[in-house]
Amino acid sequence: MRAMHSLRTRAGPLREWYMAVRSARDWADLPARLRDALSRIAPEALACNEAPVFILSAGWRSGSTLLQRMIMEYNNDIVIWGEPFAHADIWRSMANQFRCFTDQWPPEQSFLSARTASNLTADWVANLYPDIADLLDGHRRFYDAVFGQPSRARGCKAWGMKEVRLTIDEASYLRALYPKCKLLFLYRNPRDAYLSYLKLGAAWYRRWPDEPVATAYSFGRNWAEMIGGFIRGYKDVDGLMVRYEDLDDPTEVKRIEKYLGWQVPRSSEMNLVGNSRRFQIQDLPRVRRMLLDFAVGRTFKDAGYR
Repeated sequence: MRAMHSLRTRAGPLREWYMAVRSARDWADLPARLRDALSRIAPEALACNEAPVFILSAGWRSGSTLLQRMIMEYNNDIVIWGEPFAHADIWRSMANQFRCFTDQWPPEQSFLSARTASNLTADWVANLYPDIADLLDGHRRFYDAVFGQPSRARGCKAWGMKEVRLTIDEASYLRALYPKCKLLFLYRNPRDAYLSYLKLGAAWYRRWPDEPVATAYSFGRNWAEMIGGFIRGYKDVDGLMVRYEDLDDPTEVKRIEKYLGWQVPRSSEMNLVGNSRRFQIQDLPRVRRMLLDFAVGRTFKDAGYR
């Protein structure tokens, strides 16, 4: 009996550890969890005619506001929201709701549509869920209420959003919600972006309140993780990669126009808004430059920089 008790005492924490590791592995792969969830939804419920425009920038000071303004310049029918309620982390927290779904959870008998009993009080209702299609529809209705309706109240037919914190994971979530959406992945040389960040005196949050970005190393790691994900996954979500340095290139701008379906000006054709002072990499202290380069690593070359 003592031996059995000792075995159970030791096996309990081990089982908990195994459960936690397995759940964390599932949670980390949002695209896979979305595929599992969407595979349970009828094709007609997946369809959505809305086509929001999402600008996802690899961190701050990468030209996201400039691109946001360029996209709206010749299109008066769209509102591109700018990092709305950033500290609230709306998009990521909503996307996380889908990280729990697998091909086995929830079991089919949990859904109301699978119940045949006319009297639910005679059925086991401890775990009784709406269908996943209802959850998906609820997300779309939420975004329409928060972003779509204010856009229409202003007289605009469409809406979009630019963000500097969302990863390729959230992009897969946006594509699942809006199959016809446009996803532009923007990035800039991390040295120039960090120098602008530093000179601005910024100390913003990757995620509020516990993930501030206040050092060259944390800025570089954030850039590398985001742009690395963009490079690996932008084709999977039918996105468009855009470099800040190319926003004045007529060929690049034509590529953006073709993707969006309307005219877009070059960056030099935009009116100046805010402080546009340019800094040189020599202005960046050597120690900070070394920390930034170390944090960025080989992703610097992967992004096409030398």
